[in-house]
Amino acid sequence: MTGCGSNDFRTDGIEEVRVSESDGFSSFQDRDVITYDELEDVKVFADMIRNAEQQPGVVNMATPEYDVEVQYQDETVDRYYVWLGDLGMPTSIMDVNDTHTVYLVPADVTDELISLLEQG
Repeated sequence: MTGCGSNDFRTDGIEEVRVSESDGFSSFQDRDVITYDELEDVKVFADMIRNAEQQPGVVNMATPEYDVEVQYQDETVDRYYVWLGDLGMPTSIMDVNDTHTVYLVPADVTDELISLLEQG
C-alpha cells in the first residue's frame, strides 16, 4: 500500500537495502556497497520510499549522491538515485527506470537517513 497516492513504489517484503556512492546516471555503482538488512535500518528506507511525493514537471538533476538498491523477499529488485538533503531539509529520489520524474521525501525522513548513513 502506498501513502496518499503520491507514488506507486513498492515497500512490502523488503529483505535488504544496498547503498553506495553514485557514479552518475549511466551506471549503477556496485563497489564499496553498504548493506542494510536489520529491520530498523530497512524501515528507514521503506519510509523514504513510502513517503516520497512526486513533483510536477520533467526534471534535469545533477549527478546523484547515492545509488540505492532495494532487494525484496521474492528476489525482485528496485533501484533509486538519491540526493540526500541537509538536516531538516527534504531529500530527492528518482526511480532509475524513470529519470524524468523526481520525488521529494520529507525532512524528518532525511534526518533518519543521515543518521543511518553516518553509522555505515
